[in-house]
Amino acid sequence: MYTSIDLFCGPGGLCTGFKWAGIKPLIAVEWSYWTVQTYAANHGADIFDLEKYLNGTLENVDTYFKPNDRTLLIYGDINKVQGSLIKKILNNRFGVSTVDIVTGGAPCESFSMAGDRKEDDDRNNLFMNIIRIAREVDSSMILFENVKGLFSKKLNGKPGKMYEVICDEFEKKLKNVPRYRLVSRDKDTVLLKAVDYGIPQNRERIFLVAINEKFKYAKFKYPTPTHGPGTKNPYLTVADAILDLPQIDSGEESSVYNFDINTVTNPTRLEFLKIMRGISKPAPAHLNYNSKTITNHKAVNHKKNMRIRMSLIRQGENMKSACERLKRNNQDELIERYFPKKIYAARNRRLKEDEPSFTVTSHCLDEMIHPRLDRALTPREIARLQSFPDWFIFKGPHVKFHSDPEQDQYEQIGDAIPPLLAYNIAKEIVNTLKSIYPEVKQVEGVV
Repeated sequence: MYTSIDLFCGPGGLCTGFKWAGIKPLIAVEWSYWTVQTYAANHGADIFDLEKYLNGTLENVDTYFKPNDRTLLIYGDINKVQGSLIKKILNNRFGVSTVDIVTGGAPCESFSMAGDRKEDDDRNNLFMNIIRIAREVDSSMILFENVKGLFSKKLNGKPGKMYEVICDEFEKKLKNVPRYRLVSRDKDTVLLKAVDYGIPQNRERIFLVAINEKFKYAKFKYPTPTHGPGTKNPYLTVADAILDLPQIDSGEESSVYNFDINTVTNPTRLEFLKIMRGISKPAPAHLNYNSKTITNHKAVNHKKNMRIRMSLIRQGENMKSACERLKRNNQDELIERYFPKKIYAARNRRLKEDEPSFTVTSHCLDEMIHPRLDRALTPREIARLQSFPDWFIFKGPHVKFHSDPEQDQYEQIGDAIPPLLAYNIAKEIVNTLKSIYPEVKQVEGVV
């Protein structure tokens, strides 16, 4: 079993994929309360309250530093997580001084094309914590994940300069400090498309991989696409991903799953559903997963006018394009009655069932309409588009205003790394680690 430190861990999408490939997180770090609860519940982690530890009010503090094989999830601000604490946990709890890989997807709002992209945003430097902790423990590898918008992010007025600076920071040569080399900086190489790896979503993300320079001959190969043109599998569609789930209406909830996946004749869809239902990749034993049930499948109770608005939007249309069609058809009264004065193209987009979804974001509740029903997607349907298996339980409030500091289920899922994408990357990381440590016995698929 290889080991990791899982920074900016979110609800545990990357962790799930890494465990499927045989990489276990010893330590994770996350600041959002309900996201921490979700991660801990699904991955059997112990929660370590950083603020209480730092101010001396953490009860039974010594128990966290006693031998234990459960992941320790540090709940708090990563800027306050000192290397000495990481080392103490590794040494006392796990009996090791390092890990094989440090991973992290630093918050991406300041890099996103949808954000305000301020050059002096404090979040621009959060990625430094990934490098800092990797150097502290002398990890063999580093994985950094972020949005495509990082490629064009300005620094000192220069578009793309932020990406260049981040790459330089990974490879900075410092005295008496572990040094790393990036496998690639090439934008076409480091940008992976989720749809190419069996995820029903056109999501693009940057993955930078760095290897400790003490392993001079170690190599890493970015994963080869498994789905789409040139492969044996077609892309997964929205219909493939969610239409087996109970077809509930606005305001309804279902906890029963009675679809017989043995009736599925499409082998690509069947393979996906077997993963989702915990058949080909079993659920963790501590969850007591019941295959006849479903969780987090609750639809928002939309007001009547909102449901009528959604009924006016066709598959593949958004609020703006639907209004343009209605206007052409001289149906202006419907626009005036059911649409807001300010029309957003990114809002109320009805999914096309015979294609992969557009990118799931933290705003997915407002952005996505079910392909057939006049409602937003449920958290479980969003989770399917992200490739989270059905045994994965999302804690916290169903819906909160987006500016609320509490992350609701939609925001947790939208911010996460798709587990199947993480799994495909992790398999190649394992191949690299095997060349570095050929004596390590690998256990794939343990969650």
